[in-house]
Amino acid sequence: MSVSGIVRRMDELGRIVIPKELRKTLRLREGDEMEIFPDGDGLYVRRHSGLCGFERAAEAAAKFLWRRTGCAVMVVAGGQIVAAAGDTLRSAAGRKLDKGFDAVLSSREKLVFKDLPFSPVEGMVGLKVGCAVTVPVTALGDVRGVIVALGNDAEKKSCEFELAAEMLGAVMEQ
Repeated sequence: MSVSGIVRRMDELGRIVIPKELRKTLRLREGDEMEIFPDGDGLYVRRHSGLCGFERAAEAAAKFLWRRTGCAVMVVAGGQIVAAAGDTLRSAAGRKLDKGFDAVLSSREKLVFKDLPFSPVEGMVGLKVGCAVTVPVTALGDVRGVIVALGNDAEKKSCEFELAAEMLGAVMEQ
């Protein structure tokens, strides 16, 4: 790779291949949605956040769920934490998820993890998680994000996280 970047040819359909090294570094997977913006005489490409434009709603949902359930809550889209609430997650917003945890979030179903052996947030060493519940946020038939609840009571209160995920999805469809 030179100072000017990696050179790739565009095919007749306008496709450009993102090199494997960059896909691995940025944790891009097949099927990820990408946003493309004009930038002067070039292009800017980034992973599309399923909750783009709904950050305020995600923040409100995370804070409400934390106060109501006592569980730390993250709203995740595009491998990044869009909103976070709870004593253990104050500094998590805007951070990336741990690679192992990010890999399981593509599921379209609610998942429950007991005694996670690692922190779900990249770089947050020592974050102890008794139980983690993940609930997908779907809108127009696609998973747009995930609500992640962390805490010993997360599984008992999972119906509240499911309701919040449905409400966030409904707001996105409006």
